[in-house]
Amino acid sequence: MKFRTEITIPSYPFNITYDDRLLFLGSCFSDHIGNYFKSNGFNSLVNPFGTLFNPFSIKLVLDMACGKEIFDERYIDFFNDRWISFAHHGKFSHPDKSTFLTKIQQVLDDTHRMLKQTDYLFITFGTAYHYRHLAKDLEVVNCHKIPAKEFEKNRLTVTEIVVIYQDLIQRLSSQNNELKIIFTVSPVRHLGDGFHENQLSKSILHIAIDELVDSERIFYFPAYEIVQDDLRDYRFYAKDLCHPSESGIDYIKEKLETVFFSNETLEKLREVEKINKLGGHREVRIFTPNH
Repeated sequence: MKFRTEITIPSYPFNITYDDRLLFLGSCFSDHIGNYFKSNGFNSLVNPFGTLFNPFSIKLVLDMACGKEIFDERYIDFFNDRWISFAHHGKFSHPDKSTFLTKIQQVLDDTHRMLKQTDYLFITFGTAYHYRHLAKDLEVVNCHKIPAKEFEKNRLTVTEIVVIYQDLIQRLSSQNNELKIIFTVSPVRHLGDGFHENQLSKSILHIAIDELVDSERIFYFPAYEIVQDDLRDYRFYAKDLCHPSESGIDYIKEKLETVFFSNETLEKLREVEKINKLGGHREVRIFTPNH
């Protein structure tokens, strides 16, 4: 008897190795996967702007990293005695403006350099909902707990996502013709939007990605389906019943290893894991710095 439907992961025309550079952008699920690569010695940059939930926010920071969108005073505000950026996570906030701007410029420079040389860009969409600051007439990445009345909440359409990402992908590819992009949809349930609204949101993300995927440089990894259709049990969720549990994340990591790593890379990975275990999970770096 079968008691679960195990997902068949598609095969990919490449293998990720320790010589590659990887950039991860997106939801907190992107943090989990990105930090898995980083902690195991891969040359990885993980959510340098902080956690990003919707396609528009991810595009905005990529535009900034590419130089198309300029970070300026429009994105800056002073709230609760701290300088904040509507294009960055709250971890960048600071009471001193000079320190605040220095931290932001550093992450812009780091992401720009990494993006030009990145072999694999992992993008994780979490929700189709996004926010616009009414007074500034500005789409924002983070609301920084400012009262909700100051923002307008909207939901992206499939067409809107496809159009802006077709342009973005073309621009990224012109700057780095070796770049491959791997999309995922976060399995995290955004129930604050409502149960039905969450399903609509996730459906929009899936359809948009499906229209963007090709067989050469744009791919999809079914993390959402692994949790929703394979594991499909609240045992694999955290206490909030929205985020995958540690065991659920570990199961997804096993699937990643199966489809993205060669036997040689897996052997190196196991050695790094042993070193991490002996060294109290100290980060190991075995990639070539000058690559």
